[in-house]
Amino acid sequence: MQTANSLIYIFTYVIFFGFNWMCRIRGTNRLIDDNGLFTSKPQSLISNHVIGVIWLGIIPVILLRHSILKILTSNIIPDIFFVFLFLLIFMLLLVTSFKQSSAKFDKKQASHESFIHLSSSFFISYFIVRASFLFAYELWFRGLLLFDCIHWFGIPTAVFINVSLYVLLHIVNSKKELLTCIPFGLLVCFLA
Repeated sequence: MQTANSLIYIFTYVIFFGFNWMCRIRGTNRLIDDNGLFTSKPQSLISNHVIGVIWLGIIPVILLRHSILKILTSNIIPDIFFVFLFLLIFMLLLVTSFKQSSAKFDKKQASHESFIHLSSSFFISYFIVRASFLFAYELWFRGLLLFDCIHWFGIPTAVFINVSLYVLLHIVNSKKELLTCIPFGLLVCFLA
């Protein structure tokens, strides 16, 4: 069973890595690019996220036969400290990303370049699909893969594998983002 599950993880990861790389080449992997501009391909962006939800969320759960409810709830009620810590870190990340995107937006606006305007219905659709994608992404990395690797190899090796694969997946992004994946990957493994 371990061999079959390992092959499912490898296959899922390799295909998703290739898909992520292809999306980067086509410019359909980000809402806002490195220059602070909105995507010019909004429908492709949403479609890519839907594919990610199916590929990382639905298919692995079916093939690996894990109980989503057990993964999400475990048998342990989370300590209030960890819930608070998670919410604090989440808010810190939101504030930081908002400040960075605002600075880039202000810089672009000052340059008087043309902007792509996206509808409010796009943003509503995007954020619903994006939240679903992030749920599937974290379910795969920190729910399925991490805990199966802990069972197979122990905690230190499982965390190393998880963070390494997480960082490798972000190699298509900026060096700054790639480097922040290491502490963030360790943090979310710890919180999981």
